[in-house]
Amino acid sequence: MEQDALKSAWQGIVNVPKSNTEVKSMMRESAHPVLKRIRKQLIIESAVFTVFLFVYYDFFDGDRKPLYANVLLVTAILFILLHNIMGYMLTRRRVKGNTIKQSLEDHLYKMKVHAVVSVVSRVLVAACFLLFFTSVITFNAGKYWILAVAILVFTIQIALLSRIWMKRIKQMKRTTDSFYS
Repeated sequence: MEQDALKSAWQGIVNVPKSNTEVKSMMRESAHPVLKRIRKQLIIESAVFTVFLFVYYDFFDGDRKPLYANVLLVTAILFILLHNIMGYMLTRRRVKGNTIKQSLEDHLYKMKVHAVVSVVSRVLVAACFLLFFTSVITFNAGKYWILAVAILVFTIQIALLSRIWMKRIKQMKRTTDSFYS
């Protein structure tokens, strides 16, 4: 965007005064619509994974599975919960920097790191789930087909997650690049 056009747009903004209470309510984390959706997703995922952790041993015969499969499954689920919380913290953290461009570049870097960790963690969780559920199975042709479908579903989910992150990063990169130094 040209600086003159940006300056004109800035000067053309109608200034509607806000009261202190309105400004404070806008700044509250609980009122932010994006953070509300992220927090809701975090609560739902945490509840589902927590319930799964409490029942998996009985419902899915964890006592008949090897110890390493149980440990890997629990560790993977705890890691994904921790990763989700860290992602929420990253999202709610205020962007800081000397300039807007520097702030956005810093946030973009953190976003890229978080995206890589997000995709890798989902791959590891999928692998741990597959390892846990297949650790004591004697395979035949039908079970190999079921395993192939499960791997296909996990692959599609991971591809979609990667695509979502690439789209977010590309959008942030475009925003960052639109600022002059």
